Amino acid sequence: VESTVPEGGVYSLQEDSRIIGLIYTAKMNKNKIFLKKINFFNYRRDMQLNQLTKLEAQFSTSQEQLRCVQERIKALEIAMQKAREVRRFPFLEQYCTLDEVLKTLQTPVDNQSFNMKCTAFGSGLRFVTLSLVCFHWHIIVPYLFPLIFPLNFSLLSHSLCSSVLVTMWVVVTNIMNPSHFYVRYVAEKRENEALSRKINKFCRKDRSHFTLIDTLETGSLIFVKWNQDFWCRANVVEIMQKGCMEAVKVCPVNQLASIQVFFLDYGFTKRTTESSLKALNNHLRKMNESVRVVLHHFSPQAIRCSLKDLVPYDLTKGWSKMAQVEFQNVVGSAAVEMRPLGQDSDSLLVDLKKSPMDQSIDVPISVREYLVFIEVARFYSPLTVDRKPLLYYRPVYPKLNREVNAVVSHINNPADFYIQQVKNMESLLLSAKLQDSYNTLTVAEDDNLQVYCPVIGQAYVALYDDKLWYRAQVIGHPGGRRVEVQYVDFGNKSIVSVTNLRKIKDEFFALPTMAIHCSLSDVIPLNGKIWNEACTNRFISLAHQKLVTIVATAGTTSMNEPLPVRLFESGLNGASFFLSFGRFRSKNAIPPDEESVIWDPPLELDSAMDDVTKQKVTEEQTEDLLEFNPQLKLPAQPKDLKVRVSHVNSPSSFYVQLTQYNTHLTRIYELLKQECTLLEPEDVTWKADMYCAAHINGVWERGQICADVSSSNTAEVKRCDHGNTVKLDVSKLRPLPSSLMGSFALECTLTDIRPAGGRSTWTATACDLISYYLTGASAIMTIKELTDERPVPVTLFCSNKTGQFVSIADFLVSEGLALRERKPRSVCFFFFSVCQVMTQLYLPPELPCPCHIQMSVSAIGEDGLIYMRTQDAECQLEQLRERIRQSMKTLPTPKPYTWKSVQGCAVIGPDMLWYRGQLLEVLGEYVKVQYIDYGLVENIPVVHVYPILLCEDVPQLCMPCQLHGINPIGGTWQWDSVALLREIFLNRSVDIQVMELPADPRDPITVELFLDGLSLKRILCHHEHASIDRTDSGQEVCVCIIVWLYWCLFAQIFLHTQNICVYLQGHSSMSPAILDEWDTDAEVFPCLAQYSDGKYYRAKLIRFISVEPVMILVHHPDFGSDDTLPTSKIREMPVELLRFPVRALKVRVAGFKAPSVSSQEVVLPYSPKWSVKAAMEMIDLLHTSITVSVVACEPELTVLLYDKSGELLHLPLVSQGLAELD
Repeated sequence: VESTVPEGGVYSLQEDSRIIGLIYTAKMNKNKIFLKKINFFNYRRDMQLNQLTKLEAQFSTSQEQLRCVQERIKALEIAMQKAREVRRFPFLEQYCTLDEVLKTLQTPVDNQSFNMKCTAFGSGLRFVTLSLVCFHWHIIVPYLFPLIFPLNFSLLSHSLCSSVLVTMWVVVTNIMNPSHFYVRYVAEKRENEALSRKINKFCRKDRSHFTLIDTLETGSLIFVKWNQDFWCRANVVEIMQKGCMEAVKVCPVNQLASIQVFFLDYGFTKRTTESSLKALNNHLRKMNESVRVVLHHFSPQAIRCSLKDLVPYDLTKGWSKMAQVEFQNVVGSAAVEMRPLGQDSDSLLVDLKKSPMDQSIDVPISVREYLVFIEVARFYSPLTVDRKPLLYYRPVYPKLNREVNAVVSHINNPADFYIQQVKNMESLLLSAKLQDSYNTLTVAEDDNLQVYCPVIGQAYVALYDDKLWYRAQVIGHPGGRRVEVQYVDFGNKSIVSVTNLRKIKDEFFALPTMAIHCSLSDVIPLNGKIWNEACTNRFISLAHQKLVTIVATAGTTSMNEPLPVRLFESGLNGASFFLSFGRFRSKNAIPPDEESVIWDPPLELDSAMDDVTKQKVTEEQTEDLLEFNPQLKLPAQPKDLKVRVSHVNSPSSFYVQLTQYNTHLTRIYELLKQECTLLEPEDVTWKADMYCAAHINGVWERGQICADVSSSNTAEVKRCDHGNTVKLDVSKLRPLPSSLMGSFALECTLTDIRPAGGRSTWTATACDLISYYLTGASAIMTIKELTDERPVPVTLFCSNKTGQFVSIADFLVSEGLALRERKPRSVCFFFFSVCQVMTQLYLPPELPCPCHIQMSVSAIGEDGLIYMRTQDAECQLEQLRERIRQSMKTLPTPKPYTWKSVQGCAVIGPDMLWYRGQLLEVLGEYVKVQYIDYGLVENIPVVHVYPILLCEDVPQLCMPCQLHGINPIGGTWQWDSVALLREIFLNRSVDIQVMELPADPRDPITVELFLDGLSLKRILCHHEHASIDRTDSGQEVCVCIIVWLYWCLFAQIFLHTQNICVYLQGHSSMSPAILDEWDTDAEVFPCLAQYSDGKYYRAKLIRFISVEPVMILVHHPDFGSDDTLPTSKIREMPVELLRFPVRALKVRVAGFKAPSVSSQEVVLPYSPKWSVKAAMEMIDLLHTSITVSVVACEPELTVLLYDKSGELLHLPLVSQGLAELD
């Protein structure tokens, strides 16, 4: 643009032109600034794009490596989960491939695994890689210690320890003292094995032998034989030459007298004495230059360490032998956790911690703190403990201004004493459970609960002077391996040895402390400062271990502050009582003058008070005796009754004792003791429902016989005052006087709830839960309806840990174990009157004779009863259906019934057909009915049930049966057991053997049941649903633990061999229907079993391996081998084959035993003392030509075996270290 502006610029133009010029100049300047900004932004854009291009190139590699690391961590977590579950449940091993798990876990994490170049510039991958390494150390090693992970610690450990604080798992190999010991990393086992293989390979070569021209020099590296065929690297420390009294630096090998070496990979020294070159080469090997180059990158595996900040207990004497021994005892040979804390010269300053295996809530044991505690070492600088001790829960304090019954458990002075609330029933069971738990510990469990280094404030269990265990808390270390503890449930303190201290289990730690720290309120000592001894002794004589009533006057915010209370005894306020004796004064009282005199009460007044008190007590006792009644009488007002739950069966059946009858129950015990202590056992025929006096747990109680006593002299007795049943010998029973007959236990049932899940009975979980919480607990009960029927419908309330009363019915509903009972609608009853109807039971079934018969299974109850019909009953059932169909063509008129007196009834089934039934229970709008001809039990609406009898002249066609000689696991049949029975036997025809007929034809028949010849009880025992009742079957099982290995030697007896083989081939085409009529009580079940060669051999059945498909384990007595076969390969054995003797004898080989110390890691699972290698070697020896010499025949056949050269057969095992001479 050409400008016409004059030389003076715009200012020399005219006014209008000057304005235009100024505007033009401003626009030009603005354009120039804008262009500069555009250029600057373009420059910045190019720079950012250039940097972004570089970052994209770098982050593409980083993100890829990051993804690889994350995938590796995920794979490790999955492998760890599999390994953890297999360790907890070994049978899961068959469902996962352990080789793949081990391969995943053993893959190394090092610089070659990932591209580490991308971590140079802040990509974040270095942190992820470090996290992966820490994942290996902190997660994998604690769970799979036997699977050592191949991390190259020589490359990673020092760099990681210097940058972050990482704990590592190590094994202590040698201990000189706590300031000088050696460890090896657990994670370097793979590298150690590779090193050992290389060293052993070099040492087998002849060029590694010393020759006459070789010399040994101090500081040189050589190979030293540690044990058989195991060589290690060692450094020459000291050389002694023949003829020299002092050590030399260089010595020819032919003049070597002794040599001292230091094992680089284990940290200990060893001195050997050599007499010749041949002896030298048996223990030492030289290291050539080529070998030194190959082993150069293998750093020494033993790391010298020192416990940080630890010095000898006595600095003048240095480290004692006891310090070394205790250090070795606490670390042992197991892996410990090492925490590096610094470095001092050539030693790594560390702390070792031994983690407990079973106590998940406990803290690790610090080796430093343990050595300090046992007074073999001490810290020379203050040590801060970075962990919090486990503390008990605070006790449940009483509410303010509420009277509470309590017992004074311990007294220090009137301002410092402890009480226990009487209503807390948990304290009554705590002591017994503690003794049962800690007095029955095995050696391994006791070792796991041992306390090595007690922590102040920590919760433990301590042994008191009475040799009983109590919960305690450590409050001091007086020294001498003793600790000062306070028993938290009583308040007293004691000094005990650390050997009488144990770790507390979780079930005892959860309960709050029972002892409440209290002080008398509104009083202070007479001098205003200290309680004198006379006042404290007076308080102890009046209140210690006595029942008192307390009232809390103020709350407490700290556990160290006592709770201010007023204490009452015999109706007197404890504080006022002491004031009357002048022992202390009130806080608000005016301090007495120094010359004031304090008078004791007159003796006459005191004696007068005692006479009045005695007279009142005598009158009260007389009234109690007049009102004494041995039978329970329910009060007229059945609301808010204080009771104690004595026994629990289920929410529908539990027993309570009214607390108002406690004195009567005590009186009963006293009278029974007077009556029965001096009586001798009488020959009484005990029948059912007879009352008796029973000696139970050292106390005479009232009981009632449950069933007739048979010849076993064992009676089942129901405790009349508690409700539970016990089995006692008849020698502990006495006739009960008629004046004492009765019961103080009331059977109750919870109202307004029913079992959850549509069940008619309560689950075992519901019964166990309510039994756990209610047995022995105090409760408040309200009776809903006063009737003579039992159980009585009630509502029950118990206090929880916070002191609030909770309905037990609501608690079961909240836990999902019960449902609210649906109340029946009563609208229709406004129009109809309730009909009173009574029906009788149908005729009982016709019992079969005790023989072998065939029956069909129609139903299996939840209680394990099997309902079956005979073949005649099956025919009668068809006729019965037709008669019912002809007689019931119209529906009866529905009416409201009471149902209380109805037993037999008619039921409309789901298929709208009529069936005969028996009413079992009324459940609101439903009734529980059993089909008497089928055995099924259902909950049916009341509109489908009618109180009439159908074909009442026909007896019940279905009969209940119970299995003979078998007990369900846990005492009751579980749902999975019942499900198995229903799956196998429902609607099937089975063979039964009637073993015993009941006295009442309606009771279950005792039978032995077979399915296709297989005994049902053996099937249930195989699946671990039941166990054989040895008392009924008369059999005894002797379980022998084989201490040493028994070898089965097959002595071939060729007599009758050809006859047996010919006979077997002639019967190999027999019918596959096996085991038709077998004697189930026999110990041996002979059969013919087909072997892999297609031929049949004699065998005997051992047990069932599986049911679907049916696989049976058989044993070949003529060869000693076992085999698992289906039923298609098993035939019935003719009786003629049983006359041939067996051809294989089981013997014990004498002359050798398992080695006391074995270096073999793989052992036989059924005999851990023997290794698999020893078993394989013995099998190879047995396959050669051998000679047998019988040594003994009793108690078992014992022989000696010789090879073809006449030497003992087991000598090769002894020479290889696989066995020892016996």
